[in-house]
Amino acid sequence: MMSHLFRISLFFFLIHLQIFAVSGIDNKQTGNATYYSSRFWGVKTTSGDDYNPYFFTAAHRYFPLGSWVEVKFPKTNKSTLVRVNDRGPYRRGVIIDVSIAAAQEIGLLPYGVSKVSIRLIPEIEITDSLRSAWSKRDSLNASIHPFLAKQVFKKKKKRLRKKI
Repeated sequence: MMSHLFRISLFFFLIHLQIFAVSGIDNKQTGNATYYSSRFWGVKTTSGDDYNPYFFTAAHRYFPLGSWVEVKFPKTNKSTLVRVNDRGPYRRGVIIDVSIAAAQEIGLLPYGVSKVSIRLIPEIEITDSLRSAWSKRDSLNASIHPFLAKQVFKKKKKRLRKKI
């Protein structure tokens, strides 16, 4: 009976560590990355923002929304910083989805899916000047490619067959 209670308390303790990120176990990961298609342009993300492929954003399964992640692409030795604003990807083996702008900056576009290493940047490392520089980078990139309002996922009209 005592071992059963011990197991249950250990289980809840581990869940507590995972939820509140006390352990810092998964702050670095290596795996495949993909990029969002531009067909999702204007679709709401989990955080409530509209997806814009020219902002430096990403989707991760369990990193906190609004946190910053450094994505490093070893094939080109380039890295970029993205903000997590969505959940996903839900495909096996893929750890992060980045926007088209971030994929272009690190050289991921020609590959489509490739191995990257990611690191969650702790709040201690983020200063106000860095935060303002990153938001300025996003706004400059978006002004180069202006958002054209369009309907995403338009319904196709059904063609009716004429009976002979």
